[in-house]
Amino acid sequence: MSTSPGGDRRVHVSGEVTGNIQTGDHARAGFVRYEAAPGGAAETAEVRRLREAVADLRERLRALSPDELPSPAAEAAAGALDEVDDALPADGEPGLGRVRRAVFLVSGALVSVASLTEGVRALRDAAAPWF
Repeated sequence: MSTSPGGDRRVHVSGEVTGNIQTGDHARAGFVRYEAAPGGAAETAEVRRLREAVADLRERLRALSPDELPSPAAEAAAGALDEVDDALPADGEPGLGRVRRAVFLVSGALVSVASLTEGVRALRDAAAPWF
């Protein structure tokens, strides 16, 4: 668990979790489940490409030292990457506005980090069908 300078408490969980996770006062939880589209159809190549770009950028973000990217910017970028994932359900057309907004947030949070330029560019290229 981390506390940002504004006092917000955040928990980032990756992988599989069994049970409840709750922190702080007035905690809320959401559940997102990704499945294949109805009728056995697989997700589209565009969605798969964008998910791969998000995963790659998330790995690059984790590899950065705190000197390269301040914690508030890293948290903002991680939250925006989560939003990209949430905006891309496998069943039906993803929310265009949510994908655009999240890509802009990621780009803005990481604009000053030269080592992530290639990853941000790949994310924007992968998100091109939603622009």
